[in-house]
Amino acid sequence: MDAALESKIDAYINEVWDDVLSDIAALVSHPSVADASQAAPGAPFGASTRSALDCALDIAERLGYQTGDDEGYVGFADIPGERAEQIATIAHVDVVPAGTGWNTDPFTMERRDGWLLGRGVIDDKGPAVLSLYAGAFLLHEGITPRYTFRALLGCDEECGMTDVHHYLATHENPAFLFTPDAEFPLCNAEKGCYGATFMSAPIKDGRIISWSGAEVTNAIPGESVLELAIDVSELPAPRAHAERIAIEAVRPGVSRITATGIGGHASLPEGTLNAIGLVVDYLREAEVLEGEEARFLELLACVHADTAGEALGIASESPAFGVLTVNGGTIRLHEGRLEQTIDVRYPDSTTTEKMEQTLSALAARFGATVETSRSKAPFSVDATHPAVQTLLDVYRDVTGEQDAQPFSMGGGTYARNFATAVSFGPEGGEGEKPSWVGPMHGANEGANEALLKRALKIYISAIMHLMELDL
Repeated sequence: MDAALESKIDAYINEVWDDVLSDIAALVSHPSVADASQAAPGAPFGASTRSALDCALDIAERLGYQTGDDEGYVGFADIPGERAEQIATIAHVDVVPAGTGWNTDPFTMERRDGWLLGRGVIDDKGPAVLSLYAGAFLLHEGITPRYTFRALLGCDEECGMTDVHHYLATHENPAFLFTPDAEFPLCNAEKGCYGATFMSAPIKDGRIISWSGAEVTNAIPGESVLELAIDVSELPAPRAHAERIAIEAVRPGVSRITATGIGGHASLPEGTLNAIGLVVDYLREAEVLEGEEARFLELLACVHADTAGEALGIASESPAFGVLTVNGGTIRLHEGRLEQTIDVRYPDSTTTEKMEQTLSALAARFGATVETSRSKAPFSVDATHPAVQTLLDVYRDVTGEQDAQPFSMGGGTYARNFATAVSFGPEGGEGEKPSWVGPMHGANEGANEALLKRALKIYISAIMHLMELDL
């Protein structure tokens, strides 16, 4: 990097960093779980998500951007350039539900020993604020960019990305876009995303009263609670994972089983422990269910047997995308049937059609059915694209990691919805986290402050260098 430019970037970051932290805290304070059932004019995902969007747009206005929004689906903040074509970023202000297991208030950002704690600090409110301050470097230095810079702010990334579908129906694709919603060095390929729901046969005179898991399908549940119409005295003590299974009486004839797992993101199962799977294991060893409940329990055992889809018969792997992953995130008793969702991230070595055929046959063995809820094909951008190489060069320059290469991942980001886009940090390099720091989508979500600061430097440099390209 040019020494004079680097000096200016470093000085700018030091000048604004306290404001960056304050703005992240302000954005985290909004419990912005997207909920289309709470839609109102200008707030298609509910009032709390709209308030988070307004908070982000207020930050952008204070920094000097020209702001607007697409009927509350997506906000945008512009720095007009010499040309109308856009270099853009996109981050999201919605979050997954807080869930259980927090040691702090999830919607009050805490700064502790070099870490930020709070729902959204790394996914994706912290990065959203970084993207705004990265573009604002142009305004701070009085630079009119070659291309218009647009910072997009989504509101429905966690629940379907209908926000960008709405936006792209009436707005042009940027010449190039990156989203700060993954890991460094750069992700240019995302696995396909497939979602489905297994439904049991109708249950009559069952013993299951209620059953909960994660609040969203793309989270690995850290807790699962089952209530049974069985007196607690009839339930045996757990043999496996006894320290993670609590059994208590609700009232005579009704008991509650609470399993505590290790939550996380559906696409990153390593190191997690699905709490629904713990309940399934206990119920199978206790042998207290009968009829259709017991039959469906055997299907659930296939869902939760592994995270590679081996027991479901859908395991697959490719050199470009790696291995398939599967997560059983939510479960419930609904209108007399048990329903278990699955979230599958799949490589280009299989297809939705193959999985549907296999899963339908499997469900039928247990008298159940399966319905597809979503399907998105694998996505990639050529690693030799000049903008991709520019981002890699910037990352290598700032970090000194000269061997850094693009990678594929199971997470689904906004990038897959745009013509030419990649995901670019800010995670990576944290090393071993303190025990009190959790993952994105899990309890005690944390972000390393020094690495966020480094990411801001990378983003500013990236925007400056992208402006030099002929796109």
